[in-house]
Parts: sequence; structure tokens; C-alpha cells
Amino acid sequence: MKRICNICLCFLAAFLAFACVRSVEPGLYSVKDGFVRVYLDSLGNPKALMYRDTSSVWADTVSVDLKAEKLALKPYEAPEFHLFPLRELYRDPVYKVGETQDVVYGRVVQNLDKDRRMDLKMDLYVPYDGSTVARPLLVMLHGGAFRGGNKRDSSLVEWCRYFASLGFVAASVDYRHGYRCRQKDTDEAMFRALKDANAAVRFLLNRDSLLIHSDRIFTAGVDAGGITALNMAYMREENLPEIVTEEKDTTIVTRQSLLRGFDVRAVANLWGAVPDTAILSNAKIPVISFQSDEDSMVPFKAGHPFDYLEVEEDVPEDGWEVFRSILESIVSIFVPEESEDVHVFREMYGSGIIHRVLRRLGTSSELYTYPGMRHDLFLRDDGTVDFPMYDEIKEQTASFFASRMVVAPVSLRQDTEDPQLFIIDNSEVETCLWHVEGGVLIGKGNDAVRVLLFPDAPVHSVSVSGVYTSGQTFYDTVTVDVE
Repeated sequence: MKRICNICLCFLAAFLAFACVRSVEPGLYSVKDGFVRVYLDSLGNPKALMYRDTSSVWADTVSVDLKAEKLALKPYEAPEFHLFPLRELYRDPVYKVGETQDVVYGRVVQNLDKDRRMDLKMDLYVPYDGSTVARPLLVMLHGGAFRGGNKRDSSLVEWCRYFASLGFVAASVDYRHGYRCRQKDTDEAMFRALKDANAAVRFLLNRDSLLIHSDRIFTAGVDAGGITALNMAYMREENLPEIVTEEKDTTIVTRQSLLRGFDVRAVANLWGAVPDTAILSNAKIPVISFQSDEDSMVPFKAGHPFDYLEVEEDVPEDGWEVFRSILESIVSIFVPEESEDVHVFREMYGSGIIHRVLRRLGTSSELYTYPGMRHDLFLRDDGTVDFPMYDEIKEQTASFFASRMVVAPVSLRQDTEDPQLFIIDNSEVETCLWHVEGGVLIGKGNDAVRVLLFPDAPVHSVSVSGVYTSGQTFYDTVTVDVE
């Protein structure tokens, strides 16, 4: 009799389990310790599996009571997921621009008169976008052979206005220039410009109201400014020539001030050069370069600046008065007889060499070569701005910078050792949303998610959509094979 009762109880338990499964609609449910999945098999029979948060099957439902009041079944709600609108930021001039001139960022001794001090100034161009998102910074540096030039050059003003309208904080920066025509002095002038430019960036980073993103600093410069922009990215303390003196200025001009305290994200080199190709191995900072292959002032490949310059032949009189006077002062002054200097400037390496070395080092580099043109690609022979050429270079630079706002785009991958783990490995992600097809999220962070995939689901995929700290958006998905 007892055996008969036990058999009856087993049948009753099986019936109740079946009835309980039948009482719950197919679908995914949340419970305290995991998930319950109710589904119909190929014959239409109800099945249910219970899963723990971090593992596979916990218990088959034929031995588990699925009554909602006991297991507290709740319909599973997947985390919110949507595609963020594609944002082509920093490519279109959409912002109004505010300008502030003659912002003093330092006080220093002059180049040639050590008893006189001078204010270092910049002009600021700021987008009015009403946003609290941190903005990239563009530092624009004028040319003039480290002997002249200034931040109010019309082509630089328009350049900075344009980049501010894209969403950059743009600064046109004056730096010290002037030297006696000896290589020792031109070296010192080159590195004073670097000190001043670095100080300008540190000044701006301490202006919280500008909302500058400290990891998105871009530099650009024309001839001497291009040299300085490249040095800001690549020059290190150990690369300084021995003849660079240590000046006892109380503000920014000691050798120690060359330590930057920031990193450059990318450089626009407008017919500039580097004093030593060895510095290009100090970092992997993308560079876009523009230069004539017959530049007679700054070598396209290797050489000493101005070695091939004939003022009468290469510099027209009309419209070039200031620049012409600078160049005449350089080529007309002889190196003192007691000096061993043969050249006023040290050997420099122009855009052609820079591009070749960077490519060999695996660093992103783009070179735009202009056959047979003069030194300053912005200007026509009469000294007026060549606007089609100017706009072309400006827009190519903007596109190059916009594509370097993020070091590397998000790439979603499945961990090889832990197949439940999906990772994006990107420190520049501000926020992201996750979605699983054919499974469920069982744990997530901002850069990784743990997923439970159901073997019998027809499709298995994991997707992520989000926003970088730059404000740009991304989306990626991977399809997974489940055995």
C-alpha cells in the first residue's frame, strides 16, 4: 500500500510540474537568483529552465515549482537600448564664435635685450554652443623664421575662427622671436618659441571656464610655427641641443619648462620641419603635412633653411613688404669670422622626410605635396590670400583632426578565455548601451558585459551603442556561434 502511495505522489508531482509550466506563458522571467526561461519544444511541449546569474542550467523545471507566488516570477525587462544619432562633430561650421584679443599668458625676458621684459599674448576664439561637454583645443602658431610674424595675421585669424565654429577652442599664440644670425642664437630662438607655446597650453588648461579637454590638444603652425607645433608634440628634454642655455627667468623660460604636462593629439604641419628625425620615435602622434616640393626657405627633404633662397627671385615685392624685410635681414647678415658656423640655421628635415619616417615607425601620417609652388601655400605671387588653396588646406586639416578625436574606435570582442564576457577596451567611452539577441545580460559595466546565450535560439549576437567623451557616437555588433 505504501508503495502505491509513493507512485501516486510521483505522478501527482509530475502533473503539478507540468500544470505549473502550462500556467506560465513562454518567455523570460526574472527571479531572485537568476532567470527562468519557459519555452515550447519542437513538439509543442512546454519546457522550462532556470539559470543562475553567472552559469548555465541551474535546475530543470520538472523538479522545480514554477508557481509565480513561490518563485516571484517577473517578466524579464531587457536594459534600455537604442542607437545614438550619428554625430559628425568638428566637421561642420555650426557654432557662433566669440573672440578675445591680447590675453596675457606669461611675462618673460626679451630675446635680444635681457634687461627688458615683455608680455606674451594670445587671441582666443571660443564656440558659443551652450554645452558643458569638454572641447578640443587648437593652438595655432604664426610663421616668420623665428624673426617676425604675429598672431593677427589675417590667414591665422580666419583659420582660428573657422576651427572655433567647428567646436574647438582656438588660440592664435604669439611667442618670442628675434636673434643674431648665428646658429647658436637661432637654436635658442627655436626653443624659446617651444617654451612659450607649451606655457600657453598650460595657461589654457588652467582656465576651467573654457572647458578644454586636456586629452584633445591639437597643434598647427606655418613654417616656424610648424616647426614649433611639431616640437610641441615630439620634442623631449633629452633631445635638446647642448647649446640651448638655461635662463634664469622667474616665469616660464627655464629649461625645465620644456616639460609639457600635456600630450598632443595630432599636428598640422604647414611647411614646417623638425631639427632631428630621432624625435619622431618619442611618440605616435598623427601628423598631416602640406608643403611645396620646391620650397626654397624650409627644405622639403633635408637641408638648411634659406640655403636656396634668392630674395629677388623668390619673394615678389608687391604685398610682401614685411616678410621681404625679414628675409633680407637674414640673408644679408654674415656670420662673424670667428664663428665656425657655416649656416645660420641648423639642418632641418621637412615634410617629405617627416612623412617617410613616421610611416616607417607605424605612425599615422598624411602628406600633401604641391609641385613647383612657392614656400607659403596660402599666398599668391602678389601677396594676397589664395582662398581656394587656403580653404582646401583648412578643410583637410579639420577632417584629419576630427578623425583623431578618438585614438582608436570601439571594437567589440568576445573574450577568448571567458566566452560569456564581451569587451570594448576603450578608455574614451563616456556612456554605452548593450543589447543581446538570443540570450540575456547577466552583468554589465561601462566597458564590458557578461552574457548568457541560449543554445536553441536561432540567432546569437551582442551589440553596443554609445558616446565617446568627445561627443561623437559609435555602434558595433558581433555575431556569436553557440555549440
